[in-house]
Amino acid sequence: MTAPATPMLATSGAVLPSGPGWTYEFKWDGVRALVNVAAGTVRIHSRLGNEVTIAYPELAGLGTGIDDALVDGEIVAFVDNRPSFGQLQLRMHVRSAKQAAGLVAEAPVSFIAFDLLRLYGVDLTARPLAERRTTLERLAADFPQWTVSPSFDDGPATETAAQTHGLEGVVAKRVTSRYRFGQRTNDWVKVKFTQGGEFVVVGWEADAADGSATLSSLLLGYYDDDELRFAGKVGSGLSGRESAQLKRQLTTRPRPALAGGAPPPSPGRTVTWVEPEVVVQVTYSHWADDGRLRHPVFVGIRNDKDAREVVRDG
Repeated sequence: MTAPATPMLATSGAVLPSGPGWTYEFKWDGVRALVNVAAGTVRIHSRLGNEVTIAYPELAGLGTGIDDALVDGEIVAFVDNRPSFGQLQLRMHVRSAKQAAGLVAEAPVSFIAFDLLRLYGVDLTARPLAERRTTLERLAADFPQWTVSPSFDDGPATETAAQTHGLEGVVAKRVTSRYRFGQRTNDWVKVKFTQGGEFVVVGWEADAADGSATLSSLLLGYYDDDELRFAGKVGSGLSGRESAQLKRQLTTRPRPALAGGAPPPSPGRTVTWVEPEVVVQVTYSHWADDGRLRHPVFVGIRNDKDAREVVRDG
């Protein structure tokens, strides 16, 4: 079995499910990855199925001594012992071996494993999560280069510990759940502590008097069934480097069909509409009554997210 296109996904929840039959893990603020090991050689695929091995050369050692395995987990960059998505941004978009090698010391990453899908040619996906986790922990005991995300049976205590350590949230999983590639199921439920999420870029603004048309803010949207809705604008947090990168990635198009209509440009600004393909991560204080974000701050570009999966969480 080769590495699949997409991993299993969790649904969003406001509170953690409780009762017997659930286990709880920390939610790491990184990027999802499937690590495929064959005869000691590691290949890494993103959530969208793209191979990203070249970006993370320090993870090549995960395969040492292992003939065959497929592991699900999260690539995380730590700053002061806490996950930093901003630091990870330095690594996520690298596609040059030379550039990646130069960033290993500046912005090192770790792989946090939380599920084992195949081992020594045996497909484990139909087996219950509890059995897969036990096998993963045995693998990590034999091969200490693997770090396994801890799991707990007390949801409230896990939530308290995650908040104390400044983590993003908690994921609850049914111990009987089988692994379903590419599916979002209620067997896994994620609860975030911070207000934030992913949004689709539908356009960008520039100063009308700026002849160079420097990107200064993004127009954001999300999908409501098959309709694309406007979520507001974000400029805070955007660096010059990120603005330039976004401008290169975004593809110009006529004004999109936004449910409820398109917003007017801000005073003194011009709007360039784009294909709703690029996903960005944004934090915010709350959703206002007009259906727009309040006090949004740009966090980063999410090339590992599919635009059609972006829905409103809050």
